[in-house]
Amino acid sequence: MNFRRRFMPKSGRRSGGAGFTLIEIIVVIALMGALATVLAVGASSLLADRKDTPEDMFWYAVNEARKFALEYEVDLTLSFDNEEQVFVAATDLGTREVPLPSGEPFSLEFLGLTKGEQTILIGGRLTEVNLLTAVKFFRDGTCSPFRARLEEEGKEPLILEIDPWTCAPILRNEERRF
Repeated sequence: MNFRRRFMPKSGRRSGGAGFTLIEIIVVIALMGALATVLAVGASSLLADRKDTPEDMFWYAVNEARKFALEYEVDLTLSFDNEEQVFVAATDLGTREVPLPSGEPFSLEFLGLTKGEQTILIGGRLTEVNLLTAVKFFRDGTCSPFRARLEEEGKEPLILEIDPWTCAPILRNEERRF
């Protein structure tokens, strides 16, 4: 028996329904596209409804300061005005205030990194005494070494550690996920 006769269908005959028609393939692709659109819209609305936390706003300000210093090749000083609830970015080019969206006010302090970490006990609470008025972001994408303490009313203070080489959060062993 030759190969053609055994495995190839004769002309004019269907192969017994072994394949899909072009219409079936187009319908499946259209359904997959519609499903992907519904999922994307649903996910974006879930994210839009989420309120920004003070930590999110802090990291946004840090990333924007670093990006500006890199893009314009200038050194930038970033501070936070706790009374006005605004980040203040200053360069040789000028100063810009970035107000936070309305929400629960919080307190932000920049803490220096020194050997022995200067802390004192006040009212049963360990308090940093090495406060910085501002932190610096350099034109090469690095920043001065610092930590930040975020404090919301009625919540425990949150200490954020920043890697001075990347200006990104430092992850401790218990936070790492692989």
